Amino acid sequence: MEPLGINIGLSEFLVVSIMIGLPVISLIDLGRRKLTGTPLAIWALLICAVPVIGSVAYWIIRPTAEGNA
Repeated sequence: MEPLGINIGLSEFLVVSIMIGLPVISLIDLGRRKLTGTPLAIWALLICAVPVIGSVAYWIIRPTAEGNA
């Protein structure tokens, strides 16, 4: 992509892809869960405010509708 003036290496591409892709995938998965109200709002806010850490926390905890974690 040098002719366009964009000089980005593979490592930078991977970092940016993870920083954008992980929160997007997390928000899509969050939307598919049966969460409502406050737990849904807190998770969405956490994922949007701190994208990488919030997404990793979301995938580790994996909240359920029964537990409303």
